[in-house]
Order: sequence, then C-alpha cells, then structure tokens
Amino acid sequence: CLLLAQRYRLVPTSNGPRLCALSASTSHILLSSPLLNSCGGKMYGTERYAATSDSDAVLDDFMGRIKKIMPSETQDVIATFILFILLPLGFIFEIFAILPQWYETLSEAWVWRVCVLSYLGLNAFTNVYKMIAVGPNGYCSDLPALVKPGYHYCHSCQLNEPPRSHHCPVCDKCALRRDHHCSFAAVCVGHFNQRYYVAAVSNLWIISFATLLWNWSFMWSALGGFSALQLWQLVVPHLALLARVISFSQFLCVMVFVFALTVFLFLTYLIGAQLFCFYRGQTRVEFLMDVHAYQLGFMENVRQALGRRWPLIFLSAFISSPLASDGLSFMMRETASVAETTKNM
Repeated sequence: CLLLAQRYRLVPTSNGPRLCALSASTSHILLSSPLLNSCGGKMYGTERYAATSDSDAVLDDFMGRIKKIMPSETQDVIATFILFILLPLGFIFEIFAILPQWYETLSEAWVWRVCVLSYLGLNAFTNVYKMIAVGPNGYCSDLPALVKPGYHYCHSCQLNEPPRSHHCPVCDKCALRRDHHCSFAAVCVGHFNQRYYVAAVSNLWIISFATLLWNWSFMWSALGGFSALQLWQLVVPHLALLARVISFSQFLCVMVFVFALTVFLFLTYLIGAQLFCFYRGQTRVEFLMDVHAYQLGFMENVRQALGRRWPLIFLSAFISSPLASDGLSFMMRETASVAETTKNM
C-alpha cells in the first residue's frame, strides 16, 4: 500500500488522504490489486475510489445487477421463459377464453373465481421473488472462523462448508442444506428459501388443478361429448388430425388440455418429491447419498425445513416463519433422542 501511495498523488481530506485524478484503467488495476485487497480494500484509512463518473458507476452497478439476475445456462433460460412468460399467458387465455364458456365475463361467478386464482398466482410469483432474493444461504451467510465438527472442504469454492451444504455445478457456489437447483428461478433451493419454493409450487398446483378441470370439460364439449373410444385422440392428437378424425380447431382444444395436464402432472411431481423428502428427513442430495442422520419424524422434519409457523407460509411470502437452525448446524436423530430423554427426566 505504501508503494502505491508513493506512486499516485494524494490530496488531504477530513477522512485522510484520497487518490486523485486516476484514469479509469489505472483505477481498475489499482482497485483489483491483490496488495490493496489484502489491506481490506482501503489505503491509509481512505475509502475505495473509482475514477469513473457517478453516472457510469450507477450504470455499471445496474448492469451488474441485471447480469447477476439473468440466467446464464440454457436450461435456466428456457425454464424461466416458461414460468414468467408462458404460464401467465396461459392463465390469461384460461380466464378470458375458457372460463367464459360457462360463466359470462365480469359476472359474479366469473369475478370471484378470477380473483381467487389471481391471488394464488400473485402469491406464487411473490414467493418466487423471495426465493431468488433470499437464496439458499439467506441475507447473511458468513461462515465461522473456526471449523466445527462435520464440516467438509469444497474444492470448487476452496472453503470449509457446514454439514448438509453441497456445491451446485450450475450456480457454481455452495448452498446451505442444498436440496436441488430450480431452473425455473435460476437459483438453488436450500435452507433459507425452501419455504418459498414449497409455497410457490403449492399455489401453482391449485391453479393448475382448476384450469385442468375447465379444459377437460371444454375439450369434450368441442369433441362432441365424452367417449372412451376417443381417448386415443388425447394420446396422439397429431395422428387424429392427419387422419381427419378431428378438425384443426378440435386439435387446438386437445393441445390446450394436454398443456394443462402436463403442467399439473409436473407440479404434482414437485410436491410429491418434497413430501417424500420431508417423510424421510432428507434433501434430494441426501437421498442420493443415502443419508439418514437427520430423520426426526415427518412433522418435525417439516418444521425444520419450513419454519415454526409453516401452515401460514402458504398464505403470504411475507409471513415470518423462523427456522430452528441457522444453517450451520442441524439437529440429528441421536441428538433429538438425547434431548427428549433429558426432557422426560
């Protein structure tokens, strides 16, 4: 730091000497210097200084945030496009094209159904936002200075990680109590954001179930009524179209139902996977690794993962549900049995 201070001109300020009139390239080299970083990012008590203008700094900060939020992997790009573009468009199509087949638009029956499903949709996307903003590691995830028992070394991050944390090859970082990588939000599901993931999927499942029922009735009305002999048309509608068994408009009605059925089945799988992990007291990673040390019983597993007030998380993403663990240490089956024995004594 002393060599750098002697090389560049300093001007006195109330907080000490400050760098003056550096070029953008020079300031970038200076601020990225390992020597400066080893001094805590400061020089003689001064703040880090960038020679770029305030507008450039704001623009760079904004672009950096946008780049950080936008998914980079192909699977994440496709999945986020489905979640944020196709699903909302499909919902708009359902309430303005399918639902009016039974309830007149803006009628009382139409309005209250749309309001309920709109609330569920807004709640789902609010939970998705919180899932991305909070992340698996929470707002503050500083690791302790001392390595505690159960920690393991991550060769990718070059850090000693707590128990149940694992490295994500997509995010290229470790996640506390990592469950899986959610491509639809381009973020890992872990200790601090699993409650938002479960709530979002549950709300979307209710919406998909309602739209599936609407599309089932709408499709059969377009096909002229239900018939077991026509079920093959749902499996291979393109062949039915080529054989001129159904018209193009009927083909579109079948495809709308198939899309709704696909979304419903996929969301059912996601909920089933979470319930299965809660039942076994595992994350998906721990299931693959056959880890059973954290099995505390179904209800306690749910409280450990979703928080003390877990029934309320489905109502709003902003309802607090404190977790029992800080993400660095977790209650184990042996620890729980000892605590229960001590309590009974």
